[in-house]
Amino acid sequence: MERARRGESVTDRTAGPLVCVYYRVARADAPRVISEVREFQRTLGPAGGVNSTEVLLRFDLPSPASIASLPDARAPSLPPAEPPVADAGADATVMETYRLSLPLPSPEADAALRAFLARLETASLPHASLVRGARHVELFAPCAS
Repeated sequence: MERARRGESVTDRTAGPLVCVYYRVARADAPRVISEVREFQRTLGPAGGVNSTEVLLRFDLPSPASIASLPDARAPSLPPAEPPVADAGADATVMETYRLSLPLPSPEADAALRAFLARLETASLPHASLVRGARHVELFAPCAS
């Protein structure tokens, strides 16, 4: 592995940042929000400094059936054959990701990142009333291999 030179961080020599935006919406509204996000993401591309995009919907792992020893010869309880129907009013968490192609940290890169974040804010306005709670925006830098 190449070592970082003095004064250079691990992320100074790697690809651009990953912008992650996540928020909760009612489960019934998730398809509409995802469709709007995908439409916005289709307008982006390498010419605009975006290498890749994705929209994700959070899910929970199903709980395993209890296989604890029973005190007698009774058979263990099995989960129902049909999964329970999701409550349409329950929350769903949507995550948008954007891999940006920005140069090394510089005033120009900072300005480009701020402009992109402002564009994301504007793109979120059509479904802002559907968001439950806070909308989170986080930036991640890839680690050098």
